[in-house]
Amino acid sequence: MDKEQVRSLTLAFLMIGSVMLGLFFLGVETDVSDQPPTITGEEPGDFLVGEVTSITVSVNDESLDDIYLEVSLNNAKLPDTYLDENGQYVVDITGLNTGTHSLSILARDYLNQETNWETEFTISYPEEGVTEIILDNFATTIEHGSDAILSGNLSHTSIETCEFVWSDSDIDESSLNVAIDENGHFAMEFTELEENLVIMMEANCGENVTTTDKVTIQYIVEKSDENSS
Repeated sequence: MDKEQVRSLTLAFLMIGSVMLGLFFLGVETDVSDQPPTITGEEPGDFLVGEVTSITVSVNDESLDDIYLEVSLNNAKLPDTYLDENGQYVVDITGLNTGTHSLSILARDYLNQETNWETEFTISYPEEGVTEIILDNFATTIEHGSDAILSGNLSHTSIETCEFVWSDSDIDESSLNVAIDENGHFAMEFTELEENLVIMMEANCGENVTTTDKVTIQYIVEKSDENSS
């Protein structure tokens, strides 16, 4: 092979190499121009039951039709996770209980470029206050045969939820309801006491979170010398 043939072959290889190199860089530029998906979503943070019912997530990409979407709520994958025509997916959270929860999103395009997004939020019950039995000032030392008064007020933000009972024995085995008005006031009378009397009262209140209060009232019956003989 003479020098002219070698020179021709060398030029041919250089031309082929240039074309291949150009195609290679063209492909690289194409890949660089197609960026990974972007994800934005609502982050509700802390809220009360019923205030937030769903979380909307938006995905943006050069080709939304080719996006693979994976949604996990509390580490459990949700079925049928497809973007709508606007690139959005709505996560229904109405079935969640109170507590802290996590939501994570994975979006993958046709080039297998992935983007992850996640948020945590906490669902709480509204504040209901505590249950408190507030007794009035009344005499607990009673003359033999006299009447004893028991009155006071049951306090709670949701008084209509209260279960209020009393007993003069074992309240867990036998009890009667305490009548209260709309403001929680109650009044009871024990007539003609001849023996010491112990009254136990217990109230349980709350629509979502139950709190309890208990009180014990001791009536001492004083017998005169005439009654004690």
